[in-house]
Amino acid sequence: MEKVRIGTGAVTAEIWTLGAALNGVRAPDRDGTLANVVLGHADEGERRAGTAYLGEVVGPFGNRIRDARFAIDGRPYQLERNFLARHSLHSGSAGFHRQEWTVADAGADHVRLELTWSDTTGEHPGPVHAAVTYTARDSTLAYDIEVTTDVPTVVNVIGHPYLNLAGAGTVADHVLTIDADTYLPVDDELIPTPEAPAPVEGRFDLRSGRRVGDIVAEGGVDHCFVLNGTGLRTVASLVDPASGRRLDVATDEPGLQVFDGRSLDEIGYPRYGGLAMETQHFPDAPNRPDFPSTLLRPGESRTSRTVWTFSAH
Repeated sequence: MEKVRIGTGAVTAEIWTLGAALNGVRAPDRDGTLANVVLGHADEGERRAGTAYLGEVVGPFGNRIRDARFAIDGRPYQLERNFLARHSLHSGSAGFHRQEWTVADAGADHVRLELTWSDTTGEHPGPVHAAVTYTARDSTLAYDIEVTTDVPTVVNVIGHPYLNLAGAGTVADHVLTIDADTYLPVDDELIPTPEAPAPVEGRFDLRSGRRVGDIVAEGGVDHCFVLNGTGLRTVASLVDPASGRRLDVATDEPGLQVFDGRSLDEIGYPRYGGLAMETQHFPDAPNRPDFPSTLLRPGESRTSRTVWTFSAH
């Protein structure tokens, strides 16, 4: 496993080849003091034993697929049932997050990692070829994902970072804003319900910003928001009032999965010690023709871009 550090400005990042993981990002507060604002692991052994996907690239289909199965052109495929012994989560126990990616290119401000993957735990069609390029310049960190395939398949390759702009403690006092008029309600097993999408209301209406602790007090969040607009646009912000750090998130993806980190105490972080913000297509999309398609065929490529812009006030 290799560790690569990039950054030519105020923001620097550490990327590990195991899981193509974003293992840390250092950004200044209003006084210029640097802190690590992304949750990571201390060593390779800890990451291999980890269960929270801290900063890893997950795929080829991130998030959940109902009953761990789908069909393409009438042919059924069965995946590993690694979530509640029924559904697929992040393409199973040997998905992208467990693989050693190859450094294809690196410089002071960027690194490109590549992977060719075939399913060893189920029938996800492949091989699937993926690349992620991290770029840290000035006060921004971007990650660009590219995916191609040798056979018809479904893909939803996702960065899975947890953020804590305070650098320690919990995210309870962070303020989260998301530009989304609708979201995907889920059932008791966290699969989108038939009525999804639905209008945001109550704790899910984040258009004007809400304190994360208040969202948690009303039941928490582990949902995908249907982002307004198309193309690369700013879709969300996260602010830590105490340090003054602010993160603005731009993406060309249609969705943003947000998880409040309620289970992070199981891996040594505080409960609610980080907020997962995952730009992506929608969970269970292969079984939902009403959702944006995740189908990828040979000769096509699927790309996505996410840009984080840090500031302090």
